[in-house]
Amino acid sequence: MKTVDVEPGNTAYSIIIDTDSLSGFGEFVKERFGKIDGAVITDETVDRLYEDELTDSLEEAGHDCGKLVVEPGEGSKNPETAKNLYRDLVGLELHRDSFILAFGGGVVGDLAGFVASTFLRGIPVIQLPTTLLAQVDSSVGGKTAVDLPEGKNLVGTFYQPEAVFIDPTVLETLDPADVRSGLGEVLKYGLIWDEDLFREVNKNRALFEEFNEPAELERIIARCCEIKAEIVKGDEKDRGIRQLLNFGHTLGHGIEAGAGYGEMKHGEAVIWGMIGESWISARRGYLAREALEEIVNSLTDFALPPLPRDLSTEELLGYVKRDKKVREERINSVLLEGIGGEAIVKEISESEVTAAWDYLTELEEE
Repeated sequence: MKTVDVEPGNTAYSIIIDTDSLSGFGEFVKERFGKIDGAVITDETVDRLYEDELTDSLEEAGHDCGKLVVEPGEGSKNPETAKNLYRDLVGLELHRDSFILAFGGGVVGDLAGFVASTFLRGIPVIQLPTTLLAQVDSSVGGKTAVDLPEGKNLVGTFYQPEAVFIDPTVLETLDPADVRSGLGEVLKYGLIWDEDLFREVNKNRALFEEFNEPAELERIIARCCEIKAEIVKGDEKDRGIRQLLNFGHTLGHGIEAGAGYGEMKHGEAVIWGMIGESWISARRGYLAREALEEIVNSLTDFALPPLPRDLSTEELLGYVKRDKKVREERINSVLLEGIGGEAIVKEISESEVTAAWDYLTELEEE
């Protein structure tokens, strides 16, 4: 078991990373918070796989939690689903001291966190992430959101969880696309912060496909959480250093929206975005060509989904310019000056976005 402490702003909570521990989650909650009532928010896929294990754990520890199930996928992360969940929570007679347990991947974590942050002006939430991307990234740091047709995560809050509880065992049921999506975020941490992590994960990707070294898996997940905790501690509201976590997201969010939410995994779109933003970095002379080649070779080694070829440059620019990272009509992007710890936030031009999109489409054809 590994523990990572997160101390953003005036709050503090722990991330618990423990293999084969889901059956003990109920006791963990009772030890930390006493017996609780509340609601588990999950999706149909996770519910089918782990309903009995989580339900039994909660019941055996004496907790009284209802269950709300949404459809899997990015399509559920919208204001209409949130509105339906509010009504369901009223029906369960939840109050200000009730808990929401967000049990699922990044979509469930973002959606349930947003609902928890706004229902009754805020009730406690515990994150139980079940995908690699959620375990290393989206469950940590307190960002919650829902999507609009005009763009991803345009409505949201900063709302820290009471705890994050990670059981890497659940990753064994992920499909290859979800593993690839999460690995993109792991490699992002390496590229912006920790060169050793980047090279280690590149050499040992089988660890995330075979799941036969639980201690190593715990260690790498913990390292990603440590990096995010360190960044969030200094910038909870995303106005400074936390923006480095958006590497690959300026282009990636545009590509994801342009493909149609649910057609491409978030982490897969971010991988395409990291390639494009690395190319912009090299084009400006910030990143050595040898480093660009290493990054491109690493990231294209994934079996990435195809780019949305019916996405025009004008449409891509429209999505990019509506993204929440745009400040005073300036498109901001994270660019690299090297691998690991040499990332900077810079304004990029519309022509650079267009040129990067051309580069990506040509790269895919090679």
